[in-house]
Amino acid sequence: MVKALTAAIARLFTRREYIDKINVFPVPDGDTGTNMVFSFKVIHEAVQKTDDLSIKQLMARVASASLDGSRGNSGAIMAQYFHGFSEALDDCESMNAAGLAAASSAGATAAWTAMSEPVAGTLPTVLEDFSSALEDKSRQGVEDIREMIEYGLLRARESLARTPDLLPVLKQAGVVDAGGQAFVDLLEGVWSFIENGESEVDKVDMEAMFSLGGSAMEMDPAAHRFCTECVIEGDALDRSEIMQQLEKLDCSSLVVAGGRKRVRVHIHVNNPGEAYLACEQFGELHQQKADDMKRQHNLMNQVGQVAIVTDSGADIPFEEQERLAIHMVSARSNFGAKEYIDYVSLMPADLYRMLEESEESPKTSQPPVGDFTRMYDLLTGHGYDVLSVGLSGELSGTTRAAQTAAEQFDGRVRVFDTKSASCGEGLLAVIAAQAAQQGMTMDEIESLLTESQPLCRVIALAADLSYLVRGGRLPAWVKKVTDFLHISPLITAKNGRFGLAGITTGIGANPAALGKAAVRRMVKDTGYRVFIAHGANPEGARELRRYILGRHTRVHSCHISEAGPALGVHLGPGGLVVGFVPQPAHLN
Repeated sequence: MVKALTAAIARLFTRREYIDKINVFPVPDGDTGTNMVFSFKVIHEAVQKTDDLSIKQLMARVASASLDGSRGNSGAIMAQYFHGFSEALDDCESMNAAGLAAASSAGATAAWTAMSEPVAGTLPTVLEDFSSALEDKSRQGVEDIREMIEYGLLRARESLARTPDLLPVLKQAGVVDAGGQAFVDLLEGVWSFIENGESEVDKVDMEAMFSLGGSAMEMDPAAHRFCTECVIEGDALDRSEIMQQLEKLDCSSLVVAGGRKRVRVHIHVNNPGEAYLACEQFGELHQQKADDMKRQHNLMNQVGQVAIVTDSGADIPFEEQERLAIHMVSARSNFGAKEYIDYVSLMPADLYRMLEESEESPKTSQPPVGDFTRMYDLLTGHGYDVLSVGLSGELSGTTRAAQTAAEQFDGRVRVFDTKSASCGEGLLAVIAAQAAQQGMTMDEIESLLTESQPLCRVIALAADLSYLVRGGRLPAWVKKVTDFLHISPLITAKNGRFGLAGITTGIGANPAALGKAAVRRMVKDTGYRVFIAHGANPEGARELRRYILGRHTRVHSCHISEAGPALGVHLGPGGLVVGFVPQPAHLN
């Protein structure tokens, strides 16, 4: 069975770009083929070395892996099909024809229940018609699985061809349903294995296949901006109840798949946080992710051949991210057992309120490797090379995660360690993005960053050192000493690590003291880019900007932003950060 699955995935992969191109429903986001391939990648990895498992145990593993790895509507629907299939099996070593037909029918019935608004002419229709064909053969007394699958494939092809007659949007576009096409291609792969045997499967290099970039997805901004997913774990989960709760939101493309212990939710919303809050009423949340479909659509108009990616540790003003088409991968924050995604389910203003209200010490964690992989896959699929500009590897595992993901893309993705954080990291990402928009090559941008990195400085003042102590970034004795002496340490990122940049008199984040420290380190006749970030302290940030602009006459630009969660959990409310770097002469 594992060999047949490998052949099915190999066939699906060869059809990936075609399936992406015909994807017009439920939203024309051009990613069904890609989502199905990577959904089945997780399944393929889960079923290796399973020779000692019964068929029920094997399919239970497939069902579980499909929930973990499913991507997009079709991936979630297939997860529900496998879940229903698995539950219908008897605990026996092998599967007969009658058992296959019954299990597939149970899976197809379950697939319909995964959709909030079931639509004929989509993947569940093809699953149902395929399963009905198997049941027909079973009732006729057919015991040959080969004959049964051949007839099921024939009926699935016919069902797929009829999807435009059932769904007007498909007929208007002149295509069949993309999810249904993906399922038929999987069946074609299985049938090819049945006919040709192991020799064809042995030619498939799965590792090389999955290392390739994605297809060119023609994203179209839908009514809802974020494609949001998560897994709910709990006891006695009720999918219908979860679906009813989510249907109360302003949403579309809602799919809820799984069983009593684990459920995967796929939903399109404008506010992912609302979806997560609704889901967490039922159990513990895992695998949260929210892809910005509007940002993905804007890729079609991106200038240059190099795309710039950074992480949410870079405190780049939102308008600069938009102007320069900088793509951000979000880190995570945990308050107790609850996980939040930076700038998706946790905005800076909410963070600082929670810090003041909670006695718990929040913890930050790096983005999963898979989040970087999805971003790189999207960008390379559009034909871009990617330069990922990251948080200091000495401070976080974020850049290591980015590097691990980059290894899958055969040199098309490179990672640059800024050896900085917050405004320093952000400034270097901005330089890279501006260079990319001016048409510089990957090598030229990397060389520019290598020149700018040693000249980039970042300095911070906390209003209250308690948060640095709680986060483990500062020994408790330092706070006691500074409180006693009535002084405040200036904190910097030096050689990739946090270090001491100096001491100021007084307690708290004094804008003038921080401005003085910054201007003293600026060369008089050099033009500088300046970023200022604050922890719920906009007036302090404005005062800091006035100080710098009033004392250095060659400031190229000076942007203010609110410090994001990656830094904010350590800096705390009231803190101030300033970063500055010489503006490269050959950039506009």
